[in-house]
Amino acid sequence: MAETTAKSGRNILEIDDLKLAYLVGGARVKAANGVTLRVGEGEAVGIVGESGSGKSTIARTVLGLLPEKTSEIESGKLIIDGRDVTRLSPKEWESVRGNPVAIVFQDPLSFLNPVMRIGRQIAESVEHHDQGVKDVKARVAELLTLVKLPVTAARAYPHELSGGMRQRAMMAIALGCRPKLLVADEPTTALDVTTQSEVMELLRDLRKKLGMALLLISHDLGVVASACERIYVMYAGRTVEWGPTATIFSNPSHPYTKGLLRAAKATRDERGRFETIPGDVPNLSKQPPGCPFEMRCPVAMPVCKESMPAPTDLGSRHAVRCYAVEAAAQRVPASAAS
Repeated sequence: MAETTAKSGRNILEIDDLKLAYLVGGARVKAANGVTLRVGEGEAVGIVGESGSGKSTIARTVLGLLPEKTSEIESGKLIIDGRDVTRLSPKEWESVRGNPVAIVFQDPLSFLNPVMRIGRQIAESVEHHDQGVKDVKARVAELLTLVKLPVTAARAYPHELSGGMRQRAMMAIALGCRPKLLVADEPTTALDVTTQSEVMELLRDLRKKLGMALLLISHDLGVVASACERIYVMYAGRTVEWGPTATIFSNPSHPYTKGLLRAAKATRDERGRFETIPGDVPNLSKQPPGCPFEMRCPVAMPVCKESMPAPTDLGSRHAVRCYAVEAAAQRVPASAAS
């Protein structure tokens, strides 16, 4: 099943059956193994999954930030704002990075220059990506106000700001490029609960005010639910379920999605332990030919070991890769599907 085009009729980001490997100690670690994803103009889309599911790899792929010598796109396509960027050189990526797509990372202290004032770092973004601006200083002040920082923060060094303020400064740098798509990779991970809420509210406001699309990557289902219209669930480098946020939360179909939602509730079982998904994430350098969740799945069938299921269209832009769901949709007994 081909993915449905965005409601706007035009996608700012299209990823088609992307397969990508890291070269580690002579082994090929398949960090993306058939990822398909769409983000429409002005749309907010989330990617969720456990650590190691491939979420951040997708973020870095979209920005052309993969290590050149130790990563390889094996097949598939990556299209940004109508341009095929799958095989761009590092030099060519400079015409993509910043505008039309920019990124906000999870740990701003690791990405901000510790010996450069915040205002100068924002100014560099403006000078490089928005050369039509005549008064850079005024634009810096405008961006600081836009992310709800005092203009005086321009004279501060990163270590003089709180975690939440540093994250807002990173947003100002990204917005200085006037991106059509903002990728936010775990933007609230290192922040306290109150600051997390403030940062997410700011992201929602900025998206609406500027009309930009948002690709939000997080392991926190609550964070994604509060900001995104659609969600993709990733497991072991694959997209296993996707659809409208309300549908994914109210009617999850993939056993992995159901497990994530149960674990997110932080409820305890009869022994007083928090509910988790049993088993371990598979070794990405030795992936089986079938569904990667098969070893942990409570409804696995023999066919699950043999091949990865194609997407089953559940209607209303909701789809899932699962033989059990496919069998149920076709009203075939699960045993017959094997």
